[in-house]
Amino acid sequence: WAAFLCWSQVPMLAGSTTGAVCQPGEFACKNNRCIQERWKCDGDNDCLDSSDEAPELCHQHTCPSDRFKCQNNRCIPIRWLCDGDNDCGNDEDESNTTCSARTCPPNQFSCASGRCIPISWTCDLDDDCGDRSDEFVSCAYPTCFPLTQFTCNNGRCININWRCDNDNDCGDNSDEAGCSHSCSSAQFKCNSGRCIPEHWTCDGDNDCGDYSDETHANCTNLATRPPGGCHGDEFQCRMDGLCIPSRWRCDGDTDCMDLSDEKNCEGMTQSCDPSKLCDGNADCADGSDEVDTPDQLIKHFHCFTGLCDSTKRRLPVMISLFSTDLCALGNGGCSHNCTVAPGEGIACSCPLGMELGPNNKTCQIQSFCAKHLKCSQRCEQDKNTVKCSCYEGWVLEADQETVCVGVECHLFVFLDPFKPFIIFSNRHEIRRIDLYKGDFSVLVPGLRNTIALDFHLNQSSLYWTDVVEDKIYPALTSFEVVIQYGLATPEGLAVDWIAGNIYWVESNLDQIEVAKLDGTMRNTLLAGDIEHPRAIALDPRYGILFWTDWDAHLPRIEAASMSGEGRRTIHKEVDGGGWPNGLTVDYLELRILWIDARSDAIYSARYDGSGLIEVLRGHEYLSHPFAVTMYGGEVYWTDWRTNTLAKANKWTGHNVTVVQRTNTQPFDLQVYHPSRQPQGKDTPNPCAANDGRGPCSHLCLINYNLSVSCACPHLMKLHPDKKTCYGECQPE
Repeated sequence: WAAFLCWSQVPMLAGSTTGAVCQPGEFACKNNRCIQERWKCDGDNDCLDSSDEAPELCHQHTCPSDRFKCQNNRCIPIRWLCDGDNDCGNDEDESNTTCSARTCPPNQFSCASGRCIPISWTCDLDDDCGDRSDEFVSCAYPTCFPLTQFTCNNGRCININWRCDNDNDCGDNSDEAGCSHSCSSAQFKCNSGRCIPEHWTCDGDNDCGDYSDETHANCTNLATRPPGGCHGDEFQCRMDGLCIPSRWRCDGDTDCMDLSDEKNCEGMTQSCDPSKLCDGNADCADGSDEVDTPDQLIKHFHCFTGLCDSTKRRLPVMISLFSTDLCALGNGGCSHNCTVAPGEGIACSCPLGMELGPNNKTCQIQSFCAKHLKCSQRCEQDKNTVKCSCYEGWVLEADQETVCVGVECHLFVFLDPFKPFIIFSNRHEIRRIDLYKGDFSVLVPGLRNTIALDFHLNQSSLYWTDVVEDKIYPALTSFEVVIQYGLATPEGLAVDWIAGNIYWVESNLDQIEVAKLDGTMRNTLLAGDIEHPRAIALDPRYGILFWTDWDAHLPRIEAASMSGEGRRTIHKEVDGGGWPNGLTVDYLELRILWIDARSDAIYSARYDGSGLIEVLRGHEYLSHPFAVTMYGGEVYWTDWRTNTLAKANKWTGHNVTVVQRTNTQPFDLQVYHPSRQPQGKDTPNPCAANDGRGPCSHLCLINYNLSVSCACPHLMKLHPDKKTCYGECQPE
């Protein structure tokens, strides 16, 4: 065929005779390219014809006051001096002359090798300097407590109960040396040889790791989800009592750990969305919705040459039948490389370090920062040079240029100094894992069925829910019951560390409640139009409350003020449903992150739901996620199918790493660190007066913009003055 091309439709490109018209702040190259003005005389051939580096142009070149001029005329930011990177290209910015006065920051240790490391890494049994200068002779290494701890051959201290438990807790296996692995009369011996408490058998939890504690002859009753099973529109998994939406039964996707949702499915049918019939996608597991779909079904129109008008109609072109002529004419509209894809037309591509811009024709410097391709936290890009920096309280890892790590926190938990660590629950225990070293220990043993947990950093207290006993506990040095009566299934928990309140989700009562940290002044905050609430998260600095809802018809994430006002939906699953399981807040970026156990994915969005990012989907260690949290530049989650705690880059999902493997299903997790409960320089406690009640007679709740709303305990009402609570007799 032949067609006709209007010459006005051909873009003017490099090599054409018409002079380039550049924008303000740009430099016009002799070959008609436009580059940024600041790239002129920087030592790089950005024009590709060297006209931006011509001697007559650059012999008196100067740099702005905030930049350092290298001998090759390159200008670099002054803050890049003496940072270990050869930014000038000739090491001038890293020379002894330039950097003779360089010292490590006050919060870092200067190694004999010249490396700077966090002070907290000294005397920790690890050679962080690379020359062991951080493990000097005068290090006072801790000694283990003989009654409660076991001393490993490598010097580490572990819980004495972990000796001979078939787990390499020391890291050098010295805790398993010389063990006969016989269990006591109060323990059950798993088929794997592991010993577990006898009362852990037949409880629906795979404590052995091989299900032998749940399948032996003494187990006659199947586990049930306390206190009364699942909702009417849910299916209960046989082994662990987990509740899943009924529509997931026999849908071809295994959602129960024991596969019970996909057993005995013969003769059952699945209902699919009628609007998705014959749309070219197999929405039914067996593909029956696409059996008679025409082969020629076309969803999108593709312009042959890429030349379309505003109505997406193909423009008339006159081009030879020989595809090679497409690129011969004005380089096909491409700024750099032009090729012809058979049946597709012109395809533009870029050299290394560049990427196609929005028009898919013009190459631009690859944007590492906008796409979070390199830095774990803050990112700054100057042409092809990318510099990473960290949030306040973090430093760049000593042997890397892109990864930030937290500096030492001078805080105390249970009278022991600590570095940032993970706290997680596994029904029977709450454990702690050192984020840097990987050491873990038991914080709270002997629990029944712990699901949700949170902490109050300034009070060094830990809170958790027990869905068997239906209670909420705090932990300091002894256990107390905070909330005991009237609880159904408290599966989500969040601490307001500014106003001193605690919020929780009642998944069976389908409501959200709040009380003071000591359990007094309990109030039902939100009820109605809540179907299956699951997870909850707060940002008290802005008075925002977030929660997830498994609603079978409209799975969603909602937000309201922490007083329950201004409720709105910020994200909803409109295609195929979902199971938004865990939820957390990125306080440094003002974003929420959540995991979906239906799509096995992690998502991120701004507080208003915009800027949605799919962080990670379908990974081996993201096969049935339950809870999620984050720290710095990484997202952490628990996974039931693999019994793991894992982490990945919070933007890209890259560098998936297993933090901890467990023998039982891990549930909720938190990172214990000041950045997870930021105070903010301009966020005073609006409820501080009147013993934490602010202007209220009873319960003071933070509203949007740090205003407050007053609420009343059960059986009391709020006076028209919006501040005073009264009982049966209204005050004058």
